[in-house]
Amino acid sequence: MSLGIGIAALMIAAVLLIAGHYFPFGVPLTFVGIGLILSLIYDTRYKPASRRPAGPGWVDTGERFIDPETNRRVAVFTRPETGEREYIEL
Repeated sequence: MSLGIGIAALMIAAVLLIAGHYFPFGVPLTFVGIGLILSLIYDTRYKPASRRPAGPGWVDTGERFIDPETNRRVAVFTRPETGEREYIEL
């Protein structure tokens, strides 16, 4: 998640928490705000690409793409035994 989206989500969560506190029937808004903040804390989908070369046991998949967060070219490696994927910045 980019920094701009994270800040916007945090501001929305703050508004929901305030609205939930001051308006009648605002308890659901409070829970939505709390849920949004927790999702920001535990968001682990994005893992930045490593700058270190892939170690032994890693196989180049041939996949290449431009990381939308950094605008840099990234190669995808995999470990066939586990299916784990590693992203290496080129």
